[in-house]
Amino acid sequence: MKVLIVDDEAHVREAIRLLIDWERYEPTEVLEAANGREAVAMIERHAPHIVLTDMIMPAGGGIDLLEWISVQAPDTKTLVISGHGDFDFARQTLRYGGMDYLLKPIDADQLNDSFSRAVQSWKTSEANRRQLLAQAMEVNRFKPVYRDKLCSDLLGAPAARETAERELAGEFGLNEPAGTVRSAVVRLSENSPLWHKYAGRTELLFFTLANVANEMLGRGSDGYAFRNLGREREIAVFFWNGAAHATEKLNRINAGLAAVLGEPLHFGIGGCADGLGDGLRASYLQAEEALKQYSLQPAVIAAAHAGAAAGSKDARSAFAAPEPDSNENSIYVHAFESGSAGGAGVMEEIAAYIREHYREELTLQDLADRFFLSREYISRRFKRELGENVFDYLANIRLERAKRLLLDSDMTVVRIAELVGYQDEKYFSRVFKKTTGHTPNEFRRAF
Repeated sequence: MKVLIVDDEAHVREAIRLLIDWERYEPTEVLEAANGREAVAMIERHAPHIVLTDMIMPAGGGIDLLEWISVQAPDTKTLVISGHGDFDFARQTLRYGGMDYLLKPIDADQLNDSFSRAVQSWKTSEANRRQLLAQAMEVNRFKPVYRDKLCSDLLGAPAARETAERELAGEFGLNEPAGTVRSAVVRLSENSPLWHKYAGRTELLFFTLANVANEMLGRGSDGYAFRNLGREREIAVFFWNGAAHATEKLNRINAGLAAVLGEPLHFGIGGCADGLGDGLRASYLQAEEALKQYSLQPAVIAAAHAGAAAGSKDARSAFAAPEPDSNENSIYVHAFESGSAGGAGVMEEIAAYIREHYREELTLQDLADRFFLSREYISRRFKRELGENVFDYLANIRLERAKRLLLDSDMTVVRIAELVGYQDEKYFSRVFKKTTGHTPNEFRRAF
């Protein structure tokens, strides 16, 4: 423990040294200063835990010192020892957090009682600070695990997705609506040279992959890379800031991976979508499909693995980190293409299109024309894959948006109905009450 005695009279500082029963406390370093200016310098250099100060001193008085300590060193405990019984001095002492105001000549018992309380207060504060620090360290240690679980839940079962979306927005400070988002995915094959290279150290491999990616993504400001707990050997990447430039960011991530791991990796990347939960998941499903299409090209994979396994200088140079904007890097990023009508992921594309255009008058024929499928095929397969028919899905999207607007804005019901795709406010109110059991105004008042 460090103690600073501040007084312009040397004999007063000496008296305080003699009167305090130092043996009652842990080993203590006692420092001295002759005025407020010296005291500030001593506090900045030595960070004392307790300061005993006079009020009237040249070159910086006690009030100025107390004010400075309250701002710059708020954990420091202060006691005032003054020859002036001025009420304003005592008031200022309390204002700036002083624990006691003692008058000269100094009474030994009063001084030791006040000093003992200051010591106890400092010990309590220090114990609390250490406990908070330990808790913060524990939180930071588990934060990556928590974020992995959160992001994985966003891609999982519907029951977990709503909570995950809300917590994800809070965790990364994202505002609603989130705007354009995008997803990418990389999966390590058990036959890849990199997997064999890190045999027995796969946790280190996944940590390195995610860490390099997150460094490029600004540690959550532009997006987040995580280990997808719902898939083996998979790292997924979410983009929410600058998602339109996600391919360029993946190129830079791959340049970093090539520098650290010795080779870049093949990513599948989905299309841009709107909304955190629905948008990221829809784009992720597209990214998976893109990676699957790449994996069906055995000649390409065999050539890449042969080059990596060679281990020669030439092979290493083939996987050297290219410049971020190099066209060479783009061959490792495989974008989703919806060319195969009715292929895997097309119903998620339709769902994403509905979420984006829910304000418009959508019909099955509109969707059939856009996705080159029959109305009957869309109707049958959409319900099988998403668990509800197209119009129920559209109605639920509209109602969820309407609920948010009712709770988060002062707009009229007529205006909200228009914004979510209903031109007839009375029809909107009937649909809303049928689904929720409340009229829009009742819902707003109740919740």
